[in-house]
Amino acid sequence: MFIKKRKSLILLFIVLLIIFISVSFYFLQILNDESEVRSYVRKIEDEIIRKLPAIRKKYAKRISNSSLDAFLTNIKTFTAFTNNEPLWEEAKSWVSKTQLYDYASSDLGNVLHALKTARIIKADIDTRGTQLKLLLTLQGQQQAIFKPKWYPVEKIINGPVYGGKDRYGSEILAFYLSGILRKPLTAPSTERNISLKDDIVPVATKRLLKTIFDYKSVKCVYGRCFYCKKEDPVCEDETKNLLGAIILNINASFQNNRSPWQRTYRTGKFAQWEVREDYCGIVRDKVTTDRLLDLIDASIFDFLIQNGDRHHYETLDGNVMLLDNGKGLGNPYVHHFDILAPLYQCCIIRTSTWKRLTELSGGLLKEMLVSIPNVLNYVTQLHLDAIEHRLYFVYATVEFCRDKNKV
Repeated sequence: MFIKKRKSLILLFIVLLIIFISVSFYFLQILNDESEVRSYVRKIEDEIIRKLPAIRKKYAKRISNSSLDAFLTNIKTFTAFTNNEPLWEEAKSWVSKTQLYDYASSDLGNVLHALKTARIIKADIDTRGTQLKLLLTLQGQQQAIFKPKWYPVEKIINGPVYGGKDRYGSEILAFYLSGILRKPLTAPSTERNISLKDDIVPVATKRLLKTIFDYKSVKCVYGRCFYCKKEDPVCEDETKNLLGAIILNINASFQNNRSPWQRTYRTGKFAQWEVREDYCGIVRDKVTTDRLLDLIDASIFDFLIQNGDRHHYETLDGNVMLLDNGKGLGNPYVHHFDILAPLYQCCIIRTSTWKRLTELSGGLLKEMLVSIPNVLNYVTQLHLDAIEHRLYFVYATVEFCRDKNKV
């Protein structure tokens, strides 16, 4: 009996030892893989950082002769209309495979004002995506998407680049930045206050009403989406208003595509692009040069606002759009350099993109960002400073590519 018990204990010990060794090996492998990834990205990042002092001197002078910008002028000018239907029709006429709005149109300010003020005649749940959104129909039969404010503006999101809920200010700033960059591939967006009690409940669909409830003296809503749950609603503030970004709903046939630079979203598991220096060659075999240049444009745009969550992207007639930008502006102190992987791995850039980026040198980008109407309502000065700083990272990355290609 004693011998059998002893054998059982020995066998159990051996099994536990094997499990311990296997688990230890697994975690050591993860650490080694992570170390290799960090080494690869860090090596490139270090080379680019070394170029920054010289780059700052090189691009300290303003190339553009004037800070006057038609886009920034147009968004500040508006007229209130009693009938918005012609305005919505005008906005629809802007949409093509190369733009979702006309940054040179004198009606752009009118569209933004109408988004901000037009009466809501219907409210429903927008089930697209993973986070809470409302689909609103405005007077004149124009649909718009409402993304609520979840965090105080000064809230810093720590952790992975894709962490946290959507930042409504990121959606709004992305629209303005796209105009400044001459890449009008986002939907027009602005800030709006709504009252769940007065603006939403009277015109809400039954399925939306089921997700609205009273909490203390205010109303809350949790909607229906992948991450939506009653235990985690968004509620009106002390003034009984819900602040958020209202985004023009573009009625077009977008095609959804998986990004070649998609993250795994799993700790210790890395995508091919994170470990292979020759990864761009794999992408080149699968997409056209125009598509690749589109994705590089998108990476620069995303790097500036730090949107590291573009796991999929939308195209319109084959051209890449810049939709769903809520995961930007997480931490102004951190620059997730790997968002620029398409640029530093492929080392190509559109001539028009590079020309516009260099035109924004000498502090012009920051000057334009600061001049956006009420921008500090939804973006901190720290974030605006960070975007300006990241522009020089982009310059330095192009310089890195020139050295790499000996141009």
